[in-house]
Formats: sequence, structure tokens, C-alpha cells
Amino acid sequence: MAVAPLSCVIIDDEPLAQDLLRKYVGRLPFLAAPTVFDSAVEALGRLDQLRPDLVLLDVNMPQLSGIDFLKTFTRHQPAVVLTTAYAEYAVQGFDYDAVDFLLKPISFERFVKAITKVQARLVGPAPGPAEEPGAPRVLLLKENKKFIRVPAADILFVEGMRDYLKVYTKARVILTHMTMTKMESLLDETAFLRVNRSYLVHKAAIAAIHGNTLELVNNMEVPIGINYREAVRLLTDKGVL
Repeated sequence: MAVAPLSCVIIDDEPLAQDLLRKYVGRLPFLAAPTVFDSAVEALGRLDQLRPDLVLLDVNMPQLSGIDFLKTFTRHQPAVVLTTAYAEYAVQGFDYDAVDFLLKPISFERFVKAITKVQARLVGPAPGPAEEPGAPRVLLLKENKKFIRVPAADILFVEGMRDYLKVYTKARVILTHMTMTKMESLLDETAFLRVNRSYLVHKAAIAAIHGNTLELVNNMEVPIGINYREAVRLLTDKGVL
């Protein structure tokens, strides 16, 4: 079945930068023709109407910067790739879950690399020489000011704590600023199971089930929430847990 091209918005106050990004987008058949805004102010309120998959967002703009524009996102949360001539803005952008950061002048090769990351987040990674089918997904989790590469296969379970998550891996526990819904969207739903509002468990880490409690391979226990018991029961009935 054919996959619809990803819809795209460009927000940049520089005509030359707009033209370059528009040209790059046009070279990739899986990206739709972009909607272009000359400023973040002009784009205010339009994302919820357009609902783009991807926003190419300049950081340095008058009146409203790209970073401040990110703070206005409400209902629709597109993938965001930041563009700017100033590298020091990169970390600040990642605080708002930007997928990548393109430093001007932007080469086509670097642009393609960023769009590949967007594809991996939105529709899953495509098989290729650098990533064979069935290769483990690797998450980039931010703890304090450091980004940590975590193979999904190493995650035992995730515990939600308001706006933070405790990610229990085979080697350590990582505290990262992320919602459970966001984490759930990043992980393979066939490999991970939501068993409680506050717990997401790797099925391979489940050693036993005792009533409404999961015993994990690291000897920790996780409660099964009342609203999730039927889903767990159906999987165990099929013998696929």
C-alpha cells in the first residue's frame, strides 16, 4: 500500500533559506510540497489547522524566535527540525523535543540525514545498509544535560512520575523528562505492554504473573492496573506474552 508523503511547513524569515529548503524538500518524493511562512508570528495558530507532519523551523527570527514558537504548540505536535547559523541553540531546541538541528549553510546530505530521523520517529526506520530489518531501535534519552543512547531491547520497564520517567534498563536506571504517552509512541507496541497508567513493561522482561502483579527478571514487581487486566489476560490466553 502506498504511503502518503509527509506534509511539511517551512518557517524562516530569510528568502534564500526558504528557497534552499523548498528545493531540498522537492528532491525527496516522500515529502509533500511545503507551506512556507516568513515568520513564526505569521505561522501562529496555523499548525493546528494545517497539522503538518514536519516543521523546518528557523531559530533566529524577529518578534518571535523559533524556540519561543515551540512553546506555543498545543494540540498538534509535529516533528520539528531546527535551522540556524548559531550552534549554541541546539541543546535548547532539544529541550523541546526537536528531532534534529541543521546548522546553516545546510548541505543536502545533512538535510537528508535529518529527514531520515524524522521518518524513523513518524513511520519507523526504513530497512537499508545502515539498519537491517529487525535491528533494535535505539532511543536517545536526555538525563540532566547528557543524551544517552539506549537500545530498546535493554529496557526492562518504564515507570511514570508526572512529567518524568524512570527507565529501568539491564545496566542502570535513567531519569528522563518525558511523558509516558511519548515513550509509548517510541517503542514497538508488539514488544512492550502498558500494564498500568504508570508502568510500561517489556514483555521479554516478564518472568511470571501472580494474580495482578508482574514479576520481572530483575526481581522487581509491577502492579497490573484494573483497566489493563483484560489486555494482559488476552495475551496470556493466546500464549504470546
